[in-house]
Amino acid sequence: MTKLAADTVVIHRLTVRAGQRRTADGVRDSLQTGDWPHVGPDSWVFIRRLQVSGTARQLSRQLLEQTRQHLNTGNNPEQVMRFASLAELLAALLTDLLRGRAGFNWYWLRWAHWFELPVSRTISGIVSEHLALMPSVSARLAQRGQLAAVWLSLTDSDARQLAVELAGMSGFRLPSVLEIAEVLGSEIDNADRQTPLAAGEQSWAEQLTLRPGLLAHWRTVLQELDVADGRYQLALLLIGQDLAPLLLQQQPARLLAVLSACFESLPHTKKARRSAELKPVILNDTTQSQQAKTYLQAQSISQVDQAQAQLNGEAKAKTNADAEGQIPAPLPRKHLAEHDGNYILRFPQTPIATSLSLADPCFTAKALAQDSFPEPASVGLEFAGFHTRQGGLLYLLNMLNRPELRGLMLEHAETLPSGWAWLYRLGQELQLDTDDALVDFIALQLGRRNCLELDQLPALPAREQVLSLAQRWYGKTGVWQPELLALTGQIQYSPSHIDLYAPMAAIKLPVRLAGLDINPGWLPWLGRVVSFHYD
Repeated sequence: MTKLAADTVVIHRLTVRAGQRRTADGVRDSLQTGDWPHVGPDSWVFIRRLQVSGTARQLSRQLLEQTRQHLNTGNNPEQVMRFASLAELLAALLTDLLRGRAGFNWYWLRWAHWFELPVSRTISGIVSEHLALMPSVSARLAQRGQLAAVWLSLTDSDARQLAVELAGMSGFRLPSVLEIAEVLGSEIDNADRQTPLAAGEQSWAEQLTLRPGLLAHWRTVLQELDVADGRYQLALLLIGQDLAPLLLQQQPARLLAVLSACFESLPHTKKARRSAELKPVILNDTTQSQQAKTYLQAQSISQVDQAQAQLNGEAKAKTNADAEGQIPAPLPRKHLAEHDGNYILRFPQTPIATSLSLADPCFTAKALAQDSFPEPASVGLEFAGFHTRQGGLLYLLNMLNRPELRGLMLEHAETLPSGWAWLYRLGQELQLDTDDALVDFIALQLGRRNCLELDQLPALPAREQVLSLAQRWYGKTGVWQPELLALTGQIQYSPSHIDLYAPMAAIKLPVRLAGLDINPGWLPWLGRVVSFHYD
């Protein structure tokens, strides 16, 4: 009921006063086939009331003209309300629900069936209908300064159910809190048995870099919650989907354990969180719950504190003088200007691909040791667009989405944990122009400051096998050439969607026959919904 396709016109109530029934039917038919004005991609416009009078032939034209007039004017909450995107609409709706104002605004009538339910159930129900949009809705809520308020209004169980649904949409089972705790403990136990990586080799954990603004969005939320809380787990799931969607599919417990350890090291977190009492809500067995609590306390606190004491000497001694339960002294602070707006997760130089050393305080993100964080001054950077001459690079998403290559990506997820890295390395095989804005965009998605830092990525895994598949699938059609990437178009992006707009003349029959320019849709290994539009 609340989901509409793009370019849909819905008339909630149509009243036609006419002497004959067929006259009224004729008006309805003409409105259904009328040339309604275009309001822009993904835009939503609510018009409260239109009223015209005249002959049957005039009514439809007058209604369309009146609609155009309303669209050319600004927002008038009494008559016209517009939203630039569905994500912006949902963020506004959730904000009004939280404030108890949704029932007073006429433009929320379509969602009225939710308003009698408890706030948490209402919010989770609406979000559940738009799971793929959760990253964009969260970013819009952060832009409004309402992310923490909306998130904390969810109950533990409703948030956990959303996390289960989101994991299911991506094709994996959400790990329990106990499973994440076991990973934390086992990684610490194995920390001393690691062998150094070869020179120049980069582990998957060293590739994880938070996009600008992502940490600022979630920091306030996470520092208010216990690690076992469903709301905490749901937030970690969204962060993991952004950082390393491939690894999230393959090793969800491990990635969530890594992120949990990172964010648990945030300064100024609640003292109650320091006790790290594990309460795995989804487990009913009291014994298991108590074992998990003891396990996490012994492994994740005592051993981390011991390592912190060894590595932080004087700083640890000062911490011991404080009240029991405070966080160990953070790492030496650096000025934010040194970070260029990016939050880079710095891990110890150990073979994290084999075993993470969570006991090392250097495990925490470089920016997590800061006293203050810049607000995402321009959340608009997450909702923007650019011109590209290499739009055909996105065609390769359909190649990567074929079962054989999906399997290869999952097999080598620890080498390249993000689909964006695979896309970049595969594009290089077709002489990708690195001066194109699309390459800068990929660098942004991988948390890199510029495209030059993409050279630090590991080489394309199983390269010979990948190229052999490319030749088998596309060699006969002749499309596996550098010319495949040459596509001029416009790309619009958000934290949840990528849309490529190209002229109709850009459609090439060999590319179409090869199935490369069809809509990829939801790609869990990329963490985005990708669509191609030809005008």
